[in-house]
Amino acid sequence: MHGGGHELGQNFLRSHTTITTIASLARSTSGPIMEIGPGDGAVTAELYRLGRELTLVELDETRLDHLEDTYPRAEVRHADVLTTRLDRPVIVGNLPFHLTTPILRKLLRSGRWQQAILLTQWEVARKRAGVGGSTMMTAQWAPWFDFRLITRVPADAFTPKPSVDGGILTIDRCPTGSIPAGVRSDYQQFVRSVFTGRGRGMKGILSKMSITDHRTLQSTMDRNDIRGDTLPKDLTPDQWTGLFTELAAEPSRKNAGGQQKSAKTAQKPKNAKKGKTMRNDKGPKRNPITEAAPEKPLITGELPIVGATPAAEKLQASIPGADPKAKSHDKGHLQAERGFMNQHQKPQQPQPRWNLPRR
Repeated sequence: MHGGGHELGQNFLRSHTTITTIASLARSTSGPIMEIGPGDGAVTAELYRLGRELTLVELDETRLDHLEDTYPRAEVRHADVLTTRLDRPVIVGNLPFHLTTPILRKLLRSGRWQQAILLTQWEVARKRAGVGGSTMMTAQWAPWFDFRLITRVPADAFTPKPSVDGGILTIDRCPTGSIPAGVRSDYQQFVRSVFTGRGRGMKGILSKMSITDHRTLQSTMDRNDIRGDTLPKDLTPDQWTGLFTELAAEPSRKNAGGQQKSAKTAQKPKNAKKGKTMRNDKGPKRNPITEAAPEKPLITGELPIVGATPAAEKLQASIPGADPKAKSHDKGHLQAERGFMNQHQKPQQPQPRWNLPRR
């Protein structure tokens, strides 16, 4: 058995125990099977023995001839899993570790399959199943899918040997979701807001989101057995469903109703009765500035300014030591009265006013 190509992220299985486990899981399902990345066909041989309709999706063109010759009853597709349709009830695959998340996102958005048996990176399989805390993507899809962690696969079970262990993850589509499919986008946005929100614990995060008042929030958390310091990754699928149903589902319906009302308001005819405004008033035109003007205009000496208010009296600052009624004198007299002292001269004595020159 030859190893896979590093550029395609191929790590082929060589552990018979792991191959048998995957085959037994596939045997418990029903319907046609699609295998993602069959490679040399280590798992394909066990799936082929089930005698069911089998579709193989392989990107490496060097493996196509071997698969077509070895499994003549199987349909072989030379395609990328990220662009092909996942249109079989059962999906089986040894996913490339560096493409696990994109493939999972495409898988969860496809609506034609019912069960999936996937060999992924150990940490990814563990988090998707909610062991040690779930991720945001798991919480967003938990009402419609059941994630289960089957077993751990050591790195020695692959050729070439990867740097991390693998894990077998199964995903089953729920026949009826705990949340209606019509509000799926609202629910997923609610989960995203909680995971990315600020605050310490669920109570702090939900309080800053301003969904409801503190009393209703506390009673809702008590009914769903959620403590205030619980982190979003530690919530179970039932707790997520309870929070959304009691807190976020009703505001979403109200917002939808408000949008419908605003749309009806916008469709009103244009000839509806309008208020009395300056634009649509058909009476004689009025000048608000002229109407508000006083009866007698203020005369300033030139042209009268309509609507002007009388100016305030002119402020005059008094000079210390000087008679405000007396006429202004020159600079020397004012300095003398104030006791001005030059840097190189003695203080000047105040002089009689009749000896001062006038302007």
